[in-house]
Parts: sequence; C-alpha cells; structure tokens
Amino acid sequence: MKHNINNCFIDPVINKGLFNSNFKKIDLIIDKIKKSKDPLLLSFLDQFNNFKKKQINEVALYHQKKFKDVIVLGTGGSSKAGRTFVQIAYRTFGRNPKFPKITFLENIDFQDFNDLFKKINLKKTGVIVISKSGETNETLVQFLIFLSKYNLNFKKGDIKKHFTVITKKENNSLRSLAKNFSINVIDIDINLSGRFSAFSPVGLLPAAISGLNIKKIIDGALFILSESLNKKQKIPFEGAILHYVAQNSKINISVLLTYTERLRNFGYWHEQLMAESLGKKNLGFTPIHSMGATDQHSLLQLFLEGPKDKLITFVTLKKQKDKIKISSSLISKIKKLSFLKKKSLNKLLDFEMDKVCKMLKDYKRPFRIITLKKCDEFEIGCLMMNFMLETITLAYLNNLNPFDQPAIDKGKSINLK
Repeated sequence: MKHNINNCFIDPVINKGLFNSNFKKIDLIIDKIKKSKDPLLLSFLDQFNNFKKKQINEVALYHQKKFKDVIVLGTGGSSKAGRTFVQIAYRTFGRNPKFPKITFLENIDFQDFNDLFKKINLKKTGVIVISKSGETNETLVQFLIFLSKYNLNFKKGDIKKHFTVITKKENNSLRSLAKNFSINVIDIDINLSGRFSAFSPVGLLPAAISGLNIKKIIDGALFILSESLNKKQKIPFEGAILHYVAQNSKINISVLLTYTERLRNFGYWHEQLMAESLGKKNLGFTPIHSMGATDQHSLLQLFLEGPKDKLITFVTLKKQKDKIKISSSLISKIKKLSFLKKKSLNKLLDFEMDKVCKMLKDYKRPFRIITLKKCDEFEIGCLMMNFMLETITLAYLNNLNPFDQPAIDKGKSINLK
C-alpha cells in the first residue's frame, strides 16, 4: 500500500508547515494507544488476541455444506464490514458457485422480505443474526420475521439448525430469544464498538462463508497495526494529520473516491467509521463516498468548482493487466479513443483517474492517492486497519472518544408509544 500526499499542498488551503509541525504529535498519540487502559480501545486491539479462527471456520464450513443461501440480518456496524468482505469475494459480478449466496438485509422494508421469501428455499437457507447490543429494534424484528416463517414450516428442534446469532457476552433480548430456540450463539466482547468489529466474527464469518481466507485478512490488519505503532508505517498518521490541519481551513467534507467496483461497499463502511467516530462536540467531517469513473459525470462538477471545503482521497489499484480488449479495427473508427488501440479496458479507467487528478490540480483542490497492490484479503485487511488507525488518531487529536456514539445511543432509547 502506497500513499501520495504531494497534491494536498497545491493550494495554501492546507498548510504544509502546519502539517509538518503537527506531525510531531504522532509520537504522543502512539504512546497513548500503547499505554491506554480504555476498555473500548483495548477491546478493539484484543480482537486479534481473541481471533476465533477455528470456531469461525467450523461455522462457515457448516453453512457452505448445508445451505444454498445465507441471509445476514443486521444493520450499521453489524453488516458493513461483512458486506465489504463478501464483495471482495464476489469480485463485483460473480461468486464461487461452490459456496452459498450471501444476502444482507439491513433495513425493514416489507417489500424486501416479500421479494426474498419468494426466491429462497427455507430448507436450504441459513440465517445469521448480528447485533452487538442485542437490542437493535430493526434486527430483532427481522429475526422475529424469520423465526415466524421457520416456526410455521419446521419442528422447533430443527429451527436451530438454520440460525446462528452473534452478540455481546451478556444477557440481552437477542440472546434470550436465541436461547429459547437453542440457537448457537457466538460471543463478542461487550466493549467492542460495531464499526471497529470487522476483524471479529461480525465481519469474518460472512467473509469465511464467501470463501475468503480470514487468516490473510487478519495478517493484513496486524501488519499495518504493528508497522504503524512501531513507527515503520506513516500512512494512517499522515491521513489523520492532513484532516486535522484541513479543519483549520474550514474543510469539513472528506471524499473517498474509489476506482474499482470491488471497493464500493468498503466506501459505505468508511462512511460510518468516519461519521460516528468523529461527529461529536460540533466537530467532524461529513464523509462522501464517490465512485470513479461513474461520478465524474455527476459529483465531479461540485468537487472542481464548488466550495473549497473538501479533501479528496483516491483509493485505487496498482496498474493491472486485464483480458478485455477492444477490436483494433473498431477502435480506429473513433479518433479520440485511438490511444486504446491494442490496450486493455483497464487502460481507460487509469486514464479517467489520471484525467481527474490533473483537473483537481488545475483547480487547486487538495487530494491524496492510496494505491493497493491488488484487491485481496491481505490488502483489504491493510486498508481497513489503515483507516481505523487514521480515524482513531484524528479523534485523539481532537480530544474525542472514537469508540462511542452518544447521540445514537440516545436515539436507541426512544421507543414507539
């Protein structure tokens, strides 16, 4: 993974001197992370010490052998990491037919349920229910809907064979309901924040079912964590300081611009990570996920000539070879595309990104580029850990707790009357 921040300083809107002087604070942040006794931070770090590889792989193998479909019920941090991993496995348009099709239900739109129940065979369907608190209304209702369906069609003793629950290690409504049907429960730490739970069973079980090697995901995450805390890797800290300095110039929108469909769900995961971790005490950045080259025909106009309130982060893949070629005889009929003669389709995507970078330079809009070697388990583990550390560091620089969400918790206590 490489990081190019040179174009963040093309305009005085982000001051390079301030960036360099504030970077000296990173030693204090690293020291704070290493010595912290905050149970929320420790729970995040302990995911790796408590890595349940054997248990996760056993449950995943059970689902792979028994089911044609797997439905994941959960919302927010309970689903976004899993969706990210599964999209990597499916490579955007396909999946390995040896493994079950994984569908995530995050919302409670009745039409989604009507459509789904028409498509699936309950006998060949497994259901994974994820809620850290065990009290999320939407997830509990989803669970009840599926239990009702199975209750009508199966003996009570057989229902448990189709369900797996992931929740915190203490009594809650979800655990109680699972116990009533003798459903298997996988525990997660009570202090583990949902948006930081990608490397727990929350994210890794869907990943394993989809066929990914979860050990490689963990290896990637641990590599970035270790290298960063040992001061051998600067990327997450550079990103944090860039945003910290940008605040002083009234930049409060962070755009994540991904140039591969395989990272679309990663963009949604990052939106939650940034918004919930940093949006406190009238501080924070509004995260926007944008897709290249698609959004060059919509949002790019705003990025170029709108308010100078955005810091743009490109996430792209190292130049790759692909086998999709365009007929030389046909390409010659369109002069402006002559550069694609005998070139692959990926060449056009590279060209589109390079073009946007040039335009951003011309308009003096700050941007940075993160380049991955490829889109695999190790690299996605690296990428997610990088942004987690970047977010934690930026929160600490602003004297914020990156792991709580007081306003959201307040909202969860409001019930219909």
